[in-house]
Amino acid sequence: MNFKYSLIGLTAILLAGCNFMDCDESSNYTKEDIFTSYTRTKQMVTNIYSYLPNGFCNIDGAMQDAATDDAVHVYETSGIYRFIDGTWSADHTVDDVWQNYYNGIRAANLYLQEATGLTFDDWKYNDNYEAWMKEFAYYEYEVRFLRAYFYFELIKRYRNVPLVTEVLKVEEANNVKPSSFDDVAQFILDECNFLAEEGRLPVNYINGLSSEETGRITRGAVLALRSRLTLYMASPLYSADNHLKWKTAAKAAYDLIGKASELGYGLSRYAELFGAENNTVKENILVRPVGNTGSFEQANFPIGVTGGKTTTCPTENLVSCYEMKTGETFDWSKKSMAEDPYTNRDPRLGMTIAYNGMKWPKNELEIWEGGANGLPLTNATVTGYYLKKYVNSDISFDAGSTATAKQHNWILFRYGEILLNYAEAMAHAFDSPAYTDAEFSMSALDAVNQLRARADVNMPPYPSDISKEDFIERLKNERRVELAFEGHRFWDVRRWKELDETADIYKVQIIKVDNEYAYNRQFYERREVKDCMYFYPISNTELYKNRNLVQNPNW
Repeated sequence: MNFKYSLIGLTAILLAGCNFMDCDESSNYTKEDIFTSYTRTKQMVTNIYSYLPNGFCNIDGAMQDAATDDAVHVYETSGIYRFIDGTWSADHTVDDVWQNYYNGIRAANLYLQEATGLTFDDWKYNDNYEAWMKEFAYYEYEVRFLRAYFYFELIKRYRNVPLVTEVLKVEEANNVKPSSFDDVAQFILDECNFLAEEGRLPVNYINGLSSEETGRITRGAVLALRSRLTLYMASPLYSADNHLKWKTAAKAAYDLIGKASELGYGLSRYAELFGAENNTVKENILVRPVGNTGSFEQANFPIGVTGGKTTTCPTENLVSCYEMKTGETFDWSKKSMAEDPYTNRDPRLGMTIAYNGMKWPKNELEIWEGGANGLPLTNATVTGYYLKKYVNSDISFDAGSTATAKQHNWILFRYGEILLNYAEAMAHAFDSPAYTDAEFSMSALDAVNQLRARADVNMPPYPSDISKEDFIERLKNERRVELAFEGHRFWDVRRWKELDETADIYKVQIIKVDNEYAYNRQFYERREVKDCMYFYPISNTELYKNRNLVQNPNW
C-alpha cells in the first residue's frame, strides 16, 4: 500500500507561534500519549511526510511553471502573476513556504528529540512487535532526510535561513539568526552523507516490515537529494566556476548511477512516468502521493471538454524547444516546419503538450480561432496549447461517468534527472562532454544519449565531437524538454543566472481556412525581470517576528 500522508495534527505547532506544548490542541494527545504508542509515533512520522511539496496547481491554483517562460496561467486573478508583473514583494508574497517548512522542521526536531531510543515495552507481546521495531528503526533516518529536504527547499528560495536542529521556545525562535547558504547546504550534505551509509535506510520497504509500503524515504532518495544539492552548490548563482565543486556534483550523481541496478532504478518509458501508478515505475525514485482526485484534470482539461476549465497553457517558447525527430532544431523560418509544426517532432512533445489536431483527451482538439477548444471562447488557451503531462485522460466528467478521479503522485526525484545532473556536472568539471576516466566510466555524452534513447523517445544521439559550449547549450534545452512541468525550470534559470533570458513570451495563432491550417508564431507578452527575483523576499510578517532576519537584496 502507499505510505499515505495523513494530515493528522500531531505536531502542528508553529515555529514562532506558541510556546513548547506538551499537548497539541488539534489532537488532544499529550507528548507521552504519542511516544508511548507505536501507532501514534508512526502517525507523527506520517505527519512530517505531509510537508513534502506537490506541484499540482499548488500556487494559488497555478503551477509554478506559469511563472516561467514555459507556461501562462489563463486566470489573471491568480497570485502567480505577482511573479511576473512586478507586484511581488515582502508584503505580497507568492509561494511563501517559510512557515510551512519550519513547521515541518520543528515537527522533525520534536520527533528526533523525543523518539530516539524508544522500545514500546507495553507492545512487546503484540504479534507485529518485531516487524514494528524493524520499521521504527528507520523512522529516525527518514525524519532526518525530511528535515534536510525542507532546508533545501528553504535555501533555494531564501538563500540564508536560520538553521534550527532542536525544539525552540517562542522567545528563542524569534531570535534565531540566519545561517549562510553555504552553511545550511553543508548541513544538508552532511546529513545526506550520513544517511547514505550502508544500513541506514533500505533500498525499499517491501520485505520484512509490518506492511508493504511505497513512497517512503529510501537510500536512493538520499542519493538523489545529494545529487541535486551538489549540482546547485556548483551552479553560477551559488558559486564562481569551480571545477572541484562540479566534480563533487558529478560524483554525487554517479554514486546513484553506479548503484542503479542494486537500488532498482533505470529508465522507463516516458509515457509511464506520470500516470496513476507512477509510484511503482522503476525510474521514479521518490513520489509524493496526493490522493484519489480529479481536480487536476478539471483544472487542465481544455475548454470545450466536459468539466474542463483550462489553467496551464504551455508557451510556444517551450514547444519550439522540442527538436525534429532527426535531431534538427525546429525553426519557424523553415516553411516545411511552419506549415506542419507538430509532425516528426521529439515524441516527448506529444506526451507533454496537447496541440491542435491531437486526439485529446477523447476527441480531436480544435484550437484554431473559432474551434471547439479555441479563442474566442472564455478561458480558452491564450498560447495555442494545453497541458497534457500528468493529466489523466481516463478521467471523464461526462454525465454518467464513474471515472471522475484517479490516484495522483507528484514526482520529487527520478532517475532521468540524475542522468541530466551528471551530464551537466561532468561537462563543467572536465571541460569535455566525452571525458571518462577510472573514476567516471560514463561520459556526459553517454548520460544524455542514454536518456534520449529510451524506448518511446528514441531521439538520435548528440554528435560525438560536440564542443563543451554547444553541449551545455543543448543540455539546457534537453533538461527543459525532459523535465517540463516537473518543477525544475523555475529553479534552473535561476541557478544558471539566466532569468533575463525568459522575459519574452510567445504563442501560436491558428487560423483555419478551407480545412487548411495556418500557424503563426506571435509575441504574447514581456514579463518583469529584475535581479532581486533570483531569491524570494522574506515576508514582512517574519521580519517583524524576528529582527535578526536579513531581507534579501533590493526587496
